[in-house]
Order: sequence, then C-alpha cells, then structure tokens
Amino acid sequence: MKGKSGIPGNFYVLNTGAKIPAIGLGTWQSGGDLCVDAVKTALSVGYRHIDCAHLYGNEIEVGEALNEAFKGSLKREDIFLTSKLYCTMNSLNKIENYVRVSLKNLGVSYLDLYLMHWPESSGFGDATDPPLKSGSQHRQFLNRLKKVWKAMEGLVDSGLVRAIGVSNFGVHQIKELLKFAKIVPAVNQVELHPFWRQDELVKFCQMKGIHVSAHTPLGVPTSSPGVSDSGSGGEDEPGTPRISFRRSRSVHGPMLKLSVVGEIADRHKKTPEQYVDLIH
Repeated sequence: MKGKSGIPGNFYVLNTGAKIPAIGLGTWQSGGDLCVDAVKTALSVGYRHIDCAHLYGNEIEVGEALNEAFKGSLKREDIFLTSKLYCTMNSLNKIENYVRVSLKNLGVSYLDLYLMHWPESSGFGDATDPPLKSGSQHRQFLNRLKKVWKAMEGLVDSGLVRAIGVSNFGVHQIKELLKFAKIVPAVNQVELHPFWRQDELVKFCQMKGIHVSAHTPLGVPTSSPGVSDSGSGGEDEPGTPRISFRRSRSVHGPMLKLSVVGEIADRHKKTPEQYVDLIH
C-alpha cells in the first residue's frame, strides 16, 4: 500500500489529519543495550516512527535512545511514537496510569498513537500471541470493550495521546467497537505480509477510514519446520520449506529467498527486505 503521496517510504494521512511515517522501527524482542543502539541507529539513518509497547519491557531503553537523539538536532515533534495498552482483567480503571508509565519511561509528554494491543482481556500472553481464554472470558471482555474504549478516548481528550487505535482486531471486533465509539480508531495494526494478505480486513478498514499498519511484515518464524494451517499461501516454490509461525498460523518463512520477490526487488533497486517492507 502506498502513502498518500503515492511514494512508498513517505507517509500516510490518518483520519485525525496526522501524518504517520510509512515505515517504522518495531521494538518487540529488543532489549538492553541492543535496543538502545537499534533505536539510535534507526533515527540516525532516517527512521521517524518508533513502535513500542509496555508489554515489550523495553520502553526505558527506547527512552534512553530518544533522550540522546533529542540532545542533537531532532525534536519531539520530529518523531512519531506509538505504544500499546495490554488490557488485563483488572486494568480497566488504570488505563490512564498505564499510559503515564509509558510516557515516563519514554521521556516524553505525549504519544502520537496509543493502541489497544489485543482484543483480549487476560493476565497472560505475550506481544505476539493472544492469551488462551474461556468463552466466558471472551464474553466478559466484549461487555467491557465499551468501557475500555471510553477510557482510550479520554486519553485523547486529556492530551496524553494524539490518536488511538487497535491492534490485531478482526472485522467482527471492529464492527462491535464502531457501534459505540465516539472516536473511530485511527489505526488497526495487524500481521500483514505477502503470504497473509488479510484482504477482507484491509478493505473493511479502508472503507471505515482506519489505516492498516503491518506488523511482522516478514512473519514470525519458530525454530522448526511445520505444516501450514493458514490456507493463505498457496503452493511453495520448489525447494522452499514451510516454517510454522506463531498464533496458530504459518507462512512461507523464507519468502525473501523466493525468486519472484528477488526479481521485483531488483527492478526497484531494493533489497528483498526493503521491498517487502515498502509494500506494506
């Protein structure tokens, strides 16, 4: 998907009127000095969107890198910062506190975008896998979704965040949210790549004015081969093994080695990694 200017690698315009850089640095599974160095390097080479989450456990490190960058030529308004709320069963009255913790850790006074990390409500799970839940937990969460979103809207009213959105929401879940939302989500951040296109979800979000942001654009491989259960990838290129992916799905893990990806990237004078990122 191209930015509003039609030039990949530029920016998209959200339904708030704000510009979100088309390419950002995700900080999942990055920690310690490596995280600090990664963010510093990204900012030095032109990245202007840093994607964070309290659940990642590294916002202090991201904040350290930002602090150093702000001592130089970069200003807060030059950087688009995203963080995420992980909603637990006992967190509904603490959402403002949670965003304030992220702000303190990042060393900033506001977030450009705050996302509801998962359409789940539990004390377990991690950044990529939704927690297992019973049917009653799911129904309870749907009943509480209105309260959660109202609190998210309050963050905009208070100026703590500039825009709010969701992450890993499907069509049905967004439809439920839109029944009562006063503020339409600006973004739905979901797993999206050439072998998990989610066409129906993308089209629905576009129709509702919700920007679709791709996370894990190269997939999330495990260490061992497995059998695909997604039904979304078609046939493998000969000699290319499938790799099991988390969240009970799988994609063609070595997609960067596919000849067609390499050929297209060459035409655009990009590496396969750069090309896959640019088209999502």
